Amino acid sequence: MPATPPYLGAAYYPEDWPLEQIDADITLMKDAGTNVMRIGEFAWSRMEPEEGRFDFDWLHLAVDKLGEAGIATIMGTPTCTPPAWLSERYPEILFVHEDGHPTRHGSRRHACPNSPVYHDHCTRIVTKMAEEFGKDKNIIGWQIDNEVHPYSQRGCVCPVCVKMFKEKMKARYGTIEALNAAWGTDLWSMTYQSFDQLPIPDRGTWHHPSLLTAWAEFNSDSYCDFVKHQADILHKMTIHPIGTDMMPTPGVDFGDIHKSLDLVQFNHYNGMDNLWQAAFWFDFIRPIKEKPFWNTETQTCWNGSTAANGYKEAGWCKANSWLPIAMGGEANLYWLWRQHWSGQELMHGAVVSSSGRPLHIIGEVQEISKGYSAAADFLNNTRPINTGIALHYSHKTNFIFDCQPMLNNFKYLPAILEKAYHPMIQAQLRPNVILPMADLEPYRMIFSPFLAALDEEGLRKRLRAWIKAGGTWIVGPLSDVRTTDGAKFTHSPYGSLEKWAGVFCKYEIPGDPHEFGVKWADGHESEGSVWYDGLELRGAEALATYTNGPLAGLAAVTRCTLGKGQIIVLGTMPQPEDLKVLLLTIAKEAGVSPVADASENLVVIPREGSGIKGLVAVEVENRPATLTLSSPMTDLLTGKSHEGKVEVPPYGVMVLKA
Repeated sequence: MPATPPYLGAAYYPEDWPLEQIDADITLMKDAGTNVMRIGEFAWSRMEPEEGRFDFDWLHLAVDKLGEAGIATIMGTPTCTPPAWLSERYPEILFVHEDGHPTRHGSRRHACPNSPVYHDHCTRIVTKMAEEFGKDKNIIGWQIDNEVHPYSQRGCVCPVCVKMFKEKMKARYGTIEALNAAWGTDLWSMTYQSFDQLPIPDRGTWHHPSLLTAWAEFNSDSYCDFVKHQADILHKMTIHPIGTDMMPTPGVDFGDIHKSLDLVQFNHYNGMDNLWQAAFWFDFIRPIKEKPFWNTETQTCWNGSTAANGYKEAGWCKANSWLPIAMGGEANLYWLWRQHWSGQELMHGAVVSSSGRPLHIIGEVQEISKGYSAAADFLNNTRPINTGIALHYSHKTNFIFDCQPMLNNFKYLPAILEKAYHPMIQAQLRPNVILPMADLEPYRMIFSPFLAALDEEGLRKRLRAWIKAGGTWIVGPLSDVRTTDGAKFTHSPYGSLEKWAGVFCKYEIPGDPHEFGVKWADGHESEGSVWYDGLELRGAEALATYTNGPLAGLAAVTRCTLGKGQIIVLGTMPQPEDLKVLLLTIAKEAGVSPVADASENLVVIPREGSGIKGLVAVEVENRPATLTLSSPMTDLLTGKSHEGKVEVPPYGVMVLKA
């Protein structure tokens, strides 16, 4: 019996089309090679046209017909889009902007996540859906809501949210005096006498960064609780795994939200210029849960709302569709199956046009489906290996930097992507991207750039123990420079780094607008970037030294042992080529090797399991690449055997089995 291939499908909206069209759509779906559809996520008004009156006949018809054709269903709860009767009859559910005005009906994500009235209505519709579909054999999983995140950057300021925020601050700090001490409110006469005095952020006020950070965390917690509320219902009434489709935005903590979920679902829309960034997110979501993730949304060709944008060259869809599967996923779905004929997103690309005609990428979709089937046995019996290296990413740190960038135009996520992750994968070092809550034991080397606060999830204590037991930690710049409240330390620029790493930070200089030169131990000279800490040696050795300005003669990069391990401090962020050399050198010492001898534009994912070894290689920059194999391997997509130097075409994909 042939192995079951990964899921390939799309978002399908039968509520938008005549029911008699389902059969024609399914014929096209089978011809395209799809085996899963995601439905229901925006259809509340069709499911419950009036309060308490339900209509699921059309949805059962769609699920049943898809199932009869061998196409599975991912069922979405529709709580992202409350119906008009709900917004009109219960206006207290609406998200309130910072100016005090509620949102108007007509968009999505416009309900307050904390509204008890909205929770009650969500409970009713989710419970009814679970009663109807909770044990349906044609459904393989549930998607809660859609792309949960604050409707605006600052979150809802309705009376419910304001009251909850102040209550949470009281629960967190205990006394207002403790909050004042943690935030440092003596400046500007900001000292509060009670929690009731805490202001709610608005863009017209230059607010205290600790307040803004706490508010951002509160908003994240609100959406995590909103999702958990539905997950608790579904876990009691359904037999399927439950997730929520997350976007690559930092407004909600991925670690926290998945504590109540079974698997990670992820939506992304990277383009031709930054397809490699999708790999970062797959490296990030893969370690969150043991179960393989689902890439629940990506585009086939162009994006768009009421205007189309972002045409993709031939081959892009193939490379984009293979990345999630290669990197540990078991599903890849497009947004969307059939283009909308009306509404706010009627110009977005799809698999099939609103006229029912396959788009120009249909051949690639069919090729992808055939490739999934050809490699199914290998994919089902292997998983991406843990190479022993990790890169830290923190939502709390992102909240801190968002509220106090510390440097003009500094953005945490772009810095992690461009300054740290990209050089790592170009050097063919394949990291897990981990949250501060993650277990450190599986790793021999961890890179923590721009990790402002180390006290999140007890990381400081766990890191020290991990290093002393033999771990190699590369840290900085701008790491260990803030408390979890977003305040500075007063005994040192760092919380622990000076003591742990055998250095003394003499000067701190922002890299705006001037960059400073550095000379490496091998005599090579270049520049740093972003930030400059001038380090005096107090037991450490210098790996690089500043050459000019007030930093001249001070160490820029240092190394020091701690127990059986070592700490490499980056006082500045090296240039990409320098960072690659440093990472490869330190990795070799730590027993971590590059995963392949390959071009920088080739993402290579080694996979093992069930006595099987191999790798998947995906070209992500639309230019030729090479991969050198030390032993014979067979490309499961073509049946050809390869050894030695292999040419990989632009957007080429190879599934190589040893």
